[in-house]
Amino acid sequence: MPQGWFSMSDQVAPGIVFRRIHRELNAIHFCIEGLERLPRQLKAQQNRVVTAEKTRTDTADFLKKTKVDQHQTEVSLRQLIALMEKYLRQLDESSDPKVFTALTHELATTKKKIGETEDKVLELMTIIDETAPKVPELEKGIQKAKTDLGDFEKEAGTKKSDLESLLVDHKNRLAELEPLIPSEFAQGYFRTKKATFQDCLSSVADKTCNACQVTITSQMQNEIDDNRYVTCKSCGRILYQPGTD
Repeated sequence: MPQGWFSMSDQVAPGIVFRRIHRELNAIHFCIEGLERLPRQLKAQQNRVVTAEKTRTDTADFLKKTKVDQHQTEVSLRQLIALMEKYLRQLDESSDPKVFTALTHELATTKKKIGETEDKVLELMTIIDETAPKVPELEKGIQKAKTDLGDFEKEAGTKKSDLESLLVDHKNRLAELEPLIPSEFAQGYFRTKKATFQDCLSSVADKTCNACQVTITSQMQNEIDDNRYVTCKSCGRILYQPGTD
């Protein structure tokens, strides 16, 4: 039994019992929250890996598609240049004014398309130059996410065991304390505990319930100072004087 702990035969004031009970309830709640949080944290770490891999895949696919677009655009550019050269030769060889006019129009249109296509090639080259270096960095991001996941899985296993052990200890301590509650107060305690667990109790400071922040009467404060059974008139919590025991 821990130093300063009570035995079943001890006659302990309700306020002291409830103070220690609240400490154990809070500890149990902390352990349960920690155990419930671990699977969510694990899922978050796993999602980081999935997201990193998807980003890398999407970026690599985008880079590949952009390179294909660049190649196809360059092919189109070469075809336009060949067409322009064809029109230039035809202009040199033509003596028909109507044909000359038509070729001049086609040549102007083709030159415009060549300019637009050259701009497109440059744009695609810029995108490739900016995107290509990202892929190795994304690979590093994947490896880091996987390393973090592995580290978390190792730490989570230890943390889970520690929390489960603590949970058992605090439940055992609570089981030793609850029978010390005077019988006339036990029903109210267990009813409130069932509904709100650790929120069934609250400490008092400066004549104020620390849970709902409502001021209590001087008579209630005196009874709390005597470690008697007192409940908050506002929130219904069992009140107790803070202490270090």
